[in-house]
Amino acid sequence: MGLLINCPPAAEIADIPIEACPESVGQIQKIVFQRIESVAGTKNEHVIGTLDPATKAAWTPLLAASDGTKVVQTPYVQAPTTEPGAARTFGGGNETLGGIEIIIGTEPTAFTGMFNQVPQKTIKAIKKYYGEAVGVYFVDEFGRIIGKSDDSAAPTKFMPIPIMGLFVGDKNFGGLEGVDQNAINFKMLPNWSDDLHIVTPTDFNALTDLVTP
Repeated sequence: MGLLINCPPAAEIADIPIEACPESVGQIQKIVFQRIESVAGTKNEHVIGTLDPATKAAWTPLLAASDGTKVVQTPYVQAPTTEPGAARTFGGGNETLGGIEIIIGTEPTAFTGMFNQVPQKTIKAIKKYYGEAVGVYFVDEFGRIIGKSDDSAAPTKFMPIPIMGLFVGDKNFGGLEGVDQNAINFKMLPNWSDDLHIVTPTDFNALTDLVTP
């Protein structure tokens, strides 16, 4: 994806908000899948402060849904890793001024993980998402839900993070000294984390309570 550069620039450079509290995501332990749109043209999203995603009441109907709003949580994910996209560049050497490369965009971020000793009927079900326009919410070790907002400065809506290139590998036998595993990986579009939003549940644990009724 290329860079979006505002031109002409504003009268002054943009402010940089400095927060008193740090932001840090713990170990990702589960993934929640949901379609990006419930029906064509209508995004799946929580309205913060109305049916707040911090409450179980916001998720219960989605777990039981029989339409495009449905959410589904995976088993525990082992060895979760994200590899942020590097800069996409042009030039260097005699091709550009001073031999300095021009930044023209960002590569996608890759997520990889493993399912250990998971029955293959579960794996088969996840593979059915290959043809779906789905997004993910991550659930970390603290039971918090990580998704994206409409505006990181003043969020009013909470929604899944769009992904592409979902792949779930076939079973790898663990043998005498290991465990059977299936790999999972997908990619998130450049700048996916610009509007990252972390929800801390108030009346449930997202690791254990986001189960189909």
